[in-house]
Amino acid sequence: MAIVLIGLGALGLGFLLILLISLTAPGRGAGGAPPEDSPHGWIASMGAQELGKLLDMLFTELKFEVEDSRCSGDVVDLLAVNRTPITGGRVYIRGVAHPPLGMVGEEEVRAALDTARAELAGKALVATGGAFSPEARALATEAPMELLDGPALLELIRKHLPPLAVARRV
Repeated sequence: MAIVLIGLGALGLGFLLILLISLTAPGRGAGGAPPEDSPHGWIASMGAQELGKLLDMLFTELKFEVEDSRCSGDVVDLLAVNRTPITGGRVYIRGVAHPPLGMVGEEEVRAALDTARAELAGKALVATGGAFSPEARALATEAPMELLDGPALLELIRKHLPPLAVARRV
């Protein structure tokens, strides 16, 4: 009986320590998302519809035509086509707003790959204002896929949408 009580006490203490560490970890806002004042925090705070509009603008600037756009919960799906001979093609884009704990997991990457195959897209892309888990990154390296986290997305905005970058002062 004493061993059980000691075990339960140790388990409770472990959960308490994990909770305290997660609450005091530097560089993260609520729920593990980047803080608003980080350079890409404004992207992480976007809802799915706003993220969809941003991705639509970005890929239009990159010479893609967005054929279809759907929004469901915190996910936006876009199908874009670049009609340039030889280098063009179809790309499925999945935008994930407000990922749990600020991190997109392997399941979202797998869903993007499955949808890209179903849409006969040559490539899949997952974009978020947050980050990607190590498992998600590992899965993406084995497939025709790119991952755009907050900093990478911000860099593309700075390069291809300078008026938006200036308006956001990034």
